[in-house]
Amino acid sequence: MKHTTKATSRLATIALLALAPTISLAHPLALPAADPDPSQQHAMDMAFNISDAFEYASAKIEPSVVHITVRKPATRTRRGVSAPSQSGLGSGVIVDERGYIITNNHVIEQGNDIIVRLNDGREMSAELVGTFPESDIAVLKVEATDLTPASFADSEAVRVGQWVLAVGSPFGFEQTVTAGIVSAKGRGSPSSGTNADRSDGLQEFIQTDAAINPGNSGGPLVDLHGRIIGINTAIISRTGSNNGLGFAIPADIAESVTDQLIESGSVRRGWLGISMLPLDPAEAHRLKIDGGVEIRTLIGEGPAKKAKLRAGDIITAVGGRTTENIVRLSNAIMLTKPNDPVDIQYLRDGKLRTASAIVTDRDESMFIAQTGVELEEIGAKLAAGVYRMRNRSVEGFIVTGINRDSPADELGLSPDDFIYGIDGRQFASVESIRDYIRDRKSTEPLNLNFFRNQRNLSAEIQPDLDD
Repeated sequence: MKHTTKATSRLATIALLALAPTISLAHPLALPAADPDPSQQHAMDMAFNISDAFEYASAKIEPSVVHITVRKPATRTRRGVSAPSQSGLGSGVIVDERGYIITNNHVIEQGNDIIVRLNDGREMSAELVGTFPESDIAVLKVEATDLTPASFADSEAVRVGQWVLAVGSPFGFEQTVTAGIVSAKGRGSPSSGTNADRSDGLQEFIQTDAAINPGNSGGPLVDLHGRIIGINTAIISRTGSNNGLGFAIPADIAESVTDQLIESGSVRRGWLGISMLPLDPAEAHRLKIDGGVEIRTLIGEGPAKKAKLRAGDIITAVGGRTTENIVRLSNAIMLTKPNDPVDIQYLRDGKLRTASAIVTDRDESMFIAQTGVELEEIGAKLAAGVYRMRNRSVEGFIVTGINRDSPADELGLSPDDFIYGIDGRQFASVESIRDYIRDRKSTEPLNLNFFRNQRNLSAEIQPDLDD
């Protein structure tokens, strides 16, 4: 061990002496130099400038970073004895002077007592404001004054290769700063072996080689201005410690989720109404684009269908956010507020086009898409769908529910029947079927064409027009 220390010391001395002639006298840490080479002088000046930038960014963000201790409830053993409560460690960052703190959901999800220690040493209990596990975000609140909130950067403007700092409490060592670069953007969920359990496959991450270890979770990843570009959340490692593969939730996602949790305690997500296919890289190269997502099918009477998008269209951007892959597109849609219009760029027949869609609330829309819209005239709930056969696919409506003693009940329609035609016509929506029934002049029964268990059937049904 002594031999290693001496060897290291000699190497360090040699390295220092080798650099001494090139160190600038202009910097307070510089060593004397005689006749420095101009190119070497410039290199050293640049190195000192980077060091100054690291110092500035660290000083800017550190007052906003907090240490989080989560105490888990005591458990009972088989003998009826309560085992002591366990503690978990993590990090967070103050984002509002009113005391709001952002961290990871997985940091606090198992605890019932959350303690926050500020940079100035103050320690206090924190209230859980809300969580959004889908993006692994949680928001806490402390009652304190003289707080220093951090600011968010535009994570879409982040460049691969730029310097970043990760700040947090790895292994409980508070206010630890590590440096690295942005290794990649738009990464999907880390594979198994990360230090956090991920159940959702559509999370998006900034990848960095800045050292991130257990305890860093929830802390900020910042640019050289000390602004948040991401929230550190996961690593890929065989040992559980840093291997240069760290992942952070992009600032635009973290900020949007945080704002909604502070405002209402919940998160509303946008929904476009499509199923997606990844674009083959070779096809992207042929089309001369960085990437995109192909629309596989349109779901229900969703925003995409109303915007006249089609299956086979290749979406390249939503709301100015590029969508090189399914992860990027999913988050671009999620970040769009329900009922707000958004511009969608897409390729059709090799030509770049733009459509405007008004996204809807994902939870509400998915519920309607799954449970259907009631068509009172026949007493059945219908959900738009596609019936796939060996040689072709047919668009129509899945019967999702039947009202008792209704025309549909008397006819014998059943859930999962698939109606593809009425009086020889095809319809784009349940609303258009309703309009047709109400506007038709004839009092004759409707002729339904539907599939049941791979059989093509037809039957007459007398609509109820009493309403």
